[in-house]
Amino acid sequence: MVNYAKLADKAKRIQIADKMEAERHQQLRTDPCVFFEKVKTHIVEEMNKANAELRKRGAATFDRNHLSGFSDELFLTYGTDSLCRVGLGIIDGGCRVTAVFSGPPNGYILSRKEYLCNQDKACHEVLPAVAEGVPPEGLCPEEIAVEIISGILRGGFD
Repeated sequence: MVNYAKLADKAKRIQIADKMEAERHQQLRTDPCVFFEKVKTHIVEEMNKANAELRKRGAATFDRNHLSGFSDELFLTYGTDSLCRVGLGIIDGGCRVTAVFSGPPNGYILSRKEYLCNQDKACHEVLPAVAEGVPPEGLCPEEIAVEIISGILRGGFD
């Protein structure tokens, strides 16, 4: 005989744990730093520069897609079969921009790269590692944008 009361209690605990995890994840996503906004701006600028050259040569071009459930992420397509998802994460007190490139022949992930934000360059919030005097590592927004766009054109990140 099945004890539905016991199963209901277990289901409720799982539901509460999932909700807490979703809230924690949302908290990390809802306060994107100024750095990521600058990265997105520079990616669009680099995309436009690349598209001008690609059009001259009759090649596929970049486009930006907006997905309503992913307002804190940037989705770039190259041609009709390649996609790059760019997002921000705050992990271990560090701010990271992650680029995941998927493409032909089967749509699987071809390449992935994380870029550590250089807190000296643009971030409005000083993270603990910077406050403790640890020298900042990472790239500035312009460098990240160039690496992402050129990586997509190369077919993967270094």
